Amino acid sequence: MKFQILIVPALLAGTFAAPAAAQTVVSRGFGLAHDCYIYARMGRSPRDGIDACNEALKREPLDTKDQAATHDNRGVMLDALGKSAEAQHDFQTAVMLKPDLGDAYVNLGSMLIKKRQYPEALDNINKGLALGMGFPHIGYYDRAVAEEMMGRYKESYYDYKKALELEPGYTQASERLKDFTVTTVPAKSPT
Repeated sequence: MKFQILIVPALLAGTFAAPAAAQTVVSRGFGLAHDCYIYARMGRSPRDGIDACNEALKREPLDTKDQAATHDNRGVMLDALGKSAEAQHDFQTAVMLKPDLGDAYVNLGSMLIKKRQYPEALDNINKGLALGMGFPHIGYYDRAVAEEMMGRYKESYYDYKKALELEPGYTQASERLKDFTVTTVPAKSPT
């Protein structure tokens, strides 16, 4: 007898997965651009971090990659302050400046999840994952969220598992996996 795996969410009505926080991009620069990265990476004092990013963009001679990274990092902190529209604009600017910056696409996808634009979010996240990124477990987590919201539960389940494989201590993914039930059922016979 053949079996198939059935994966279903055990979600309560109104319970939705929250997108991961946007992630940082390493800036090769020194000075204020690097400070901007440190603020974004540490997740502390986002207002001070945004000031450092603003000053870096105004005063420092940044190459295109560092400009894009600084916009991306500022977007992370704007998102932390609940300024999703401004964060989305920074992520779009980062993508425009450096179209091969995978992190910015995933961050943009995170903003689109918040706007419930799941197919567009999924497209951006897939592009970011394909380009490569600094924290791929966040990309897989965000992709899982978009898939879950679109009713693609099997894909979502496996992406949450992939996020945990890449970062075993990633509690957001382990918490989401608790909401799934995996059952083995007899395979339907072909008719």
